[in-house]
Amino acid sequence: MPVFTAEDGVNIPVPKNVFTRESHRLEDIKINEDEVKSRLERLREDKSPGVNDLSPIVLKRISEEIAHPASILFSQSMNEGDVPLDWRSANVTPIFKKGSRNLPENYRPVSLTSQLSKVMESIIRDIIISHLDRHRLIRDTQHGFRKGRSCTTNILEFLDMVTGVINQKGSVDVIFLDFAKAFDKVPHRRLLAKLQAHGIDGQVVRWIASWLKGRKQWVCLDGYSSTWADVLSVYHKDQFLVHYCS
Repeated sequence: MPVFTAEDGVNIPVPKNVFTRESHRLEDIKINEDEVKSRLERLREDKSPGVNDLSPIVLKRISEEIAHPASILFSQSMNEGDVPLDWRSANVTPIFKKGSRNLPENYRPVSLTSQLSKVMESIIRDIIISHLDRHRLIRDTQHGFRKGRSCTTNILEFLDMVTGVINQKGSVDVIFLDFAKAFDKVPHRRLLAKLQAHGIDGQVVRWIASWLKGRKQWVCLDGYSSTWADVLSVYHKDQFLVHYCS
């Protein structure tokens, strides 16, 4: 069964605008040919191609030849705030987890998208993270999905804190929370509003909105594939913007 959060667009809470340096808002990203070439050269050859069947091995070996046209394509996509449909389409492959192989719930669906799209996504991701780090918009207690941090560093800091409290004859209360399907259930309109509240706006947030809109997927297994289906976690493109600046 698909997992998503459907909202009617009414009474969507507006996040607090935590970014006050209006002249430093991240509104556009310049795509550098050398950076594109470097990213292509670092593609992992064991990764699967997406819907367009462009193997990472091929892209890696012709990186010098395609870096320039790819950078032009990326720049046009960013300037227009429009993501090609091929980049918004995915092959979904079920990966067995545990238990009976006859039960669908014992498989984890993996969405395989275009390798070329992933190159552009990685460039945008790193620039966004740099923006958030530079303006101290990510709390220091955040360990997940950060360079040089992991569950291990989180546990080490937690144990250091607990040990210090115990050594001082104190006590510690711990509450663990686990949000089921947390990433799948993030409402898109709230996500986009949150980005704007953190100083990410203009063409960048429009590109991300396009990336989220009109996605399609089909299931591929043992040489067979299903019919195409729309990804249900969608919103109306013209309804997402929350303007914090003119």
